[in-house]
Amino acid sequence: MNLNDQKLQMIRYEKIPKVLIKLGVSTMVGMMVSALYSVVDAYFVGWLGTSQMGAV
Repeated sequence: MNLNDQKLQMIRYEKIPKVLIKLGVSTMVGMMVSALYSVVDAYFVGWLGTSQMGAV
């Protein structure tokens, strides 16, 4: 059974709150990593001067 079949079985037969937590955790982690990347990127871009910003 491949990963897609396992997820489909999980969605069909497990309790809804349990499925939402299992599938939602990976989404939340991905969104937090993306937000952290944006914050770090903004921090470094903030150190650029006007001529460097023009190049970006």
